[in-house]
Amino acid sequence: MSGIEEQPADVERYLEELAQHGRHPGGGWFRPVYSPDWQAAQRQILDWFDRIGLESRVDAVGTVYGRLAGSEGGDCIVTGSHFDTVLHGGKFDGAAGVVAAMAAVHTLKERFGAPRRTLEVVGLCEEEGSRYHANMWGSRAITGRLFPDDFERLVDSDGVRIGDAMRAVGLDPDRIGEAQRDDVAAFLELHVEQGHILQAEGIQIGVVDVVTGITTLKVTLRGRSDHAGTTPMTMRRDSFLGAAAMTLALTDVALELGRPAVLTVGSIAVKPNVRNIVAGETVFLIDARHSVPARKEELVSRAIAICQEIGARRDLEVEIEQLTDKTPAPMDSDLVRVLEDSAAACGYSYQRMVSGAGHDAQTFSYRFPAVMLFVPSKDGRSHSPLEYTSLEDLTRGVSVLATALHQLAY
Repeated sequence: MSGIEEQPADVERYLEELAQHGRHPGGGWFRPVYSPDWQAAQRQILDWFDRIGLESRVDAVGTVYGRLAGSEGGDCIVTGSHFDTVLHGGKFDGAAGVVAAMAAVHTLKERFGAPRRTLEVVGLCEEEGSRYHANMWGSRAITGRLFPDDFERLVDSDGVRIGDAMRAVGLDPDRIGEAQRDDVAAFLELHVEQGHILQAEGIQIGVVDVVTGITTLKVTLRGRSDHAGTTPMTMRRDSFLGAAAMTLALTDVALELGRPAVLTVGSIAVKPNVRNIVAGETVFLIDARHSVPARKEELVSRAIAICQEIGARRDLEVEIEQLTDKTPAPMDSDLVRVLEDSAAACGYSYQRMVSGAGHDAQTFSYRFPAVMLFVPSKDGRSHSPLEYTSLEDLTRGVSVLATALHQLAY
């Protein structure tokens, strides 16, 4: 098998055209789902499809497809990513995957003509949850994982329900079932790594063999609000100090378990949050991740035990609620080997790795064979205007993707 070499100029052109939509005055990009900037990006992708002769369509939730029909028909090989962004995000997260899919399929069409199996480029409408806590709205619609109460439950910061936002851009929430598919033979997603590993280890391509599992816990600690000047240190029931002690102990557990275990306390709220009052109530969120189900359960159970033990020692009432729980999602083993063979054919260094973040490929994997490939992120930066992947690194990824698609579809 020979590798398919992509042209950096083609990749750069697509990336810069998409980056014209959603620049934020406060820095970076912002394309929340169903916003005017999101609509402009959607039109841009549809224009690409028309420009190179792909059959385009928009599904019931706003995801866009460009189809290159195969001579044998049957189930499709689908590739792409999401085109929404977080607030003050970069121009690579999600967009790089859409651009890579576009460039790869364009190259295959120009060099080899019609495929044997149908190829589709997909621009998924929403993954980030930056306007609504919809998270992977596009891929969940495709895989039949939307919930009946989503249209009432999901409301943005301006009080607009997601169903009303859909209607405002010409979509009909009553037709979401039409977005569900059963004809996907494989889904391939290129994504920037959003981490340090590839750059630190000098590896050009990451082949993802599992997307990590994630559990979110809400911990509420209740002590007693007292005067900060008149309450001796030994007589306090300080909920914030309890949260601080728990955070340090939880971090030690993740370090003890080692890679790829990670645990983060990234959200905390203190009541009454007044300078001269001992904190009577503190609420914080725990984000616990591991790619092995049993180890994830160990991480979570130890986290719960630590919170309960420290709470008891500090005379705090402890309430723990599980908000989310996503099991690790193994990628399709045959597709993993296809990516490894393709990277080798292109002459690039590669390694298997865990995705520590959730992605659309994870949602696809619950119903269809799916796989991801990573390209390096400079200094591991992402969800930031400073997010950066070199054109050389991105083009390597597109070459691997094109080679894999050729192997699967031609």
